[in-house]
Amino acid sequence: MKTKTNLHGQLKALLVAGLLAAPLLASNARAQGQEDNHWAPVNVFVDGNGNQYAYFDEAINWSLGSVPTYTDAGNGNNERVIINGTLGIAGTYVACYMTNNANLYQIIMGYDGTVGGGNLVLTNGAQVQAGVGSGQWTGIAFPNGPSTLYIGPGCNFTCGSHLWVGQGTNNGNPAVGTVIIDGGSLNIPNGQLGVGWNGTGGTNFLTLTNGGKAYLQQWAGQTLGQPGNNSLGILDLADNQSEVIITNVNANDFTQLEANNQLVAYGGQGTVQSTFNPTLGVTILHAVPPVTTNTPVISSQPSNVVVSVGGTATFFVGISNVPVTYQWLFNGNPLANGGGISGAQTATLTISGVTPAEVGNYSVVATNTTHLDQYVTSQSAGLSTTGINLYPVITINGIPNATYVTEYTTSLTPPVTWIPFATNTLGSFAPFYIVDTSTPMSVKRFYQTIQQH
Repeated sequence: MKTKTNLHGQLKALLVAGLLAAPLLASNARAQGQEDNHWAPVNVFVDGNGNQYAYFDEAINWSLGSVPTYTDAGNGNNERVIINGTLGIAGTYVACYMTNNANLYQIIMGYDGTVGGGNLVLTNGAQVQAGVGSGQWTGIAFPNGPSTLYIGPGCNFTCGSHLWVGQGTNNGNPAVGTVIIDGGSLNIPNGQLGVGWNGTGGTNFLTLTNGGKAYLQQWAGQTLGQPGNNSLGILDLADNQSEVIITNVNANDFTQLEANNQLVAYGGQGTVQSTFNPTLGVTILHAVPPVTTNTPVISSQPSNVVVSVGGTATFFVGISNVPVTYQWLFNGNPLANGGGISGAQTATLTISGVTPAEVGNYSVVATNTTHLDQYVTSQSAGLSTTGINLYPVITINGIPNATYVTEYTTSLTPPVTWIPFATNTLGSFAPFYIVDTSTPMSVKRFYQTIQQH
């Protein structure tokens, strides 16, 4: 799933470190019935790069003279929040900064009929809900853009119903919308995401970076736009920690999206993979780093080793093309030198005085010393001891790069007490095996494995 789509600097105007340090402002809030409260900024700041911004939580910036709040009186007595952020000149926008938590009836960005557009930035750990109590949809560049929603680190944006991104035109130009999840999270537990869902041209983006997460209740035909209307939505997973987690999906065919270059990883250089977890009932979209001349190539994989108790075991990995650093893993957990372990950060791992506690699986992560985003994980090699050893083996057929906690109990009679046994992050190879060497064959144990989020 590769593409050469140019993201045309969409982050440039938003990722301004100086803005994040700006002071928090006090709130003068009220609830307003059946009216639109437009964010038309008056108290505008300019950062060192010439970008304009103002605060959501400042009453003077609102057309009704008050910061909006959510009111659910059961009779339609609610207030829509309209984010324009314009100065009356097309393409000149004031970014609206939310540094506070908020629970709002409805948010619409880019609603102005002549100029439109506007940017909403969640920062300072803001937790924002829109339409959660009312079931109202949220619109970005709706109906006029361009508009951008930016969700910063530690921030969460929860939509009570659909999130529509990009719709219609603005003065003959596509009203494109962009959502950037930069270390934060987007949550749509009861509705659809539509990126370019009903536009008349233009490209709309959903970009996840720095471990950003998007939790979607469903994946629909409109999730990445309507190609027949020449309005595309593009998902860009910019790193291998960012994910889209989709519930209520047990089978997906992303072939058409791949053909349209709508699934992008690392800005178009990597690939996007979809993995279905039948236990959790979710489909996860995650990024695979690009394979370039800087990606380490394994010329020699670690091999299985069988030694007697008290003997010495050696594992080796060969890298053929670039200088790398090494980190050996035991059952998915990083190893450190000491207690019979040596070479934990070299090409050769040595285990002296092997005991049953060292029986298990060994792998290694090799990372390019000058291009730290380029790395490779070896296949697992098993260490076992001679003689008859009867130990339970737990097999995990899971999601690459996901972390799993394995627990055990000695009885399934309620109340059941589960005891943590092992925590492992899966590499690129499956299945993954855990050997429980701490229990002799005369002890009965039951196991369960749970994916961490």
